[in-house]
Amino acid sequence: MKQLLQLEKDFQRGRWLLVAAFGFSLIISLTAVVLAFKYSNEFSKRIYLVNRGEAIQVTCGNVTDNRPAELRHHVGRFHELFFTVSPDPKSIDENIRRAMFLCDESAKRLYNNLSEQNFYRDMVQGNVTQRVQIDSVVADLRHYPYQAVTYARLVQERATAIVHRNLVTETTLVDVNRSDNSPNGLLMRDFHILSSRVTQEYSK
Repeated sequence: MKQLLQLEKDFQRGRWLLVAAFGFSLIISLTAVVLAFKYSNEFSKRIYLVNRGEAIQVTCGNVTDNRPAELRHHVGRFHELFFTVSPDPKSIDENIRRAMFLCDESAKRLYNNLSEQNFYRDMVQGNVTQRVQIDSVVADLRHYPYQAVTYARLVQERATAIVHRNLVTETTLVDVNRSDNSPNGLLMRDFHILSSRVTQEYSK
């Protein structure tokens, strides 16, 4: 009788050991599959470029991963093209032409208003240069279309004086197809100046 009880205990012990071993091996197998899938997914995002025999790894990702930086670059580039002025009509026309690819007709209206006020003519005749320094572009990507406010400084240099202005602008941005003229795939809309006041003016 004792031998039968002992055999039954041994059988139950063996069965539990078998179940535990099966469960342990199942956990290991599932872990291995998950890790292999994760590694394969990460590896598929890697691209290797060969340059003169040297492999360079390039990691690809979602197009929206770098959207905040692209938006800031797009807005900053528009301001550089639109507000940088040299006493050369051809340079002004070329900058404005390139800036118009980055914004809608609101920029064209602003340009026309400045032209009607003889702003560009006075800049050319007075040999005045104007450059823009972007302080920051504050963008809200939580809502679409995106909202962006730009804080910048304009420096106007004349033959006898230098004038500093604080510039604050606002715009909305929408997604468009990427192209050579708009590599970030964005278009500014409803662009307008919130503030443009003189902060410093001193003679040379």
